[in-house]
Amino acid sequence: MASFTQRLESAIDYLIILLQINAPKKTGNLALNAIRKAYDPVTSYPMIVIGGEIAPYAIYTNEPWIADKWNGAENPNLYWVQNTIEQAKPQLIMILSGEVTLDEVREWQGALNLNLDQQFSNLSASYMASQ
Repeated sequence: MASFTQRLESAIDYLIILLQINAPKKTGNLALNAIRKAYDPVTSYPMIVIGGEIAPYAIYTNEPWIADKWNGAENPNLYWVQNTIEQAKPQLIMILSGEVTLDEVREWQGALNLNLDQQFSNLSASYMASQ
């Protein structure tokens, strides 16, 4: 049986892929480079980091737009992080409770990775067509 730490790592990895899939993708930088796993220096537990120096704009992709330049428009990506967590809750509960094996979680992650790969193929094709 998998240890709590193994299940936690798997849950974090699953959520990272789902966040990458649901992240706004204008250039792909946020999803590809700025959603990542880090480790708490005190507890050594894994955690998810979004943004930072790699994508300092990340916070603005999730929050309401208040700047005058948006002319009162609503952020189309509003609360994408919270929505992704809500979407992932059933799977995270199953992973952390041990209801599913780590092999089953790896299968889920493989399917999600195919989805993410397709998104970036589409983004690349769109970029190339615009050049």
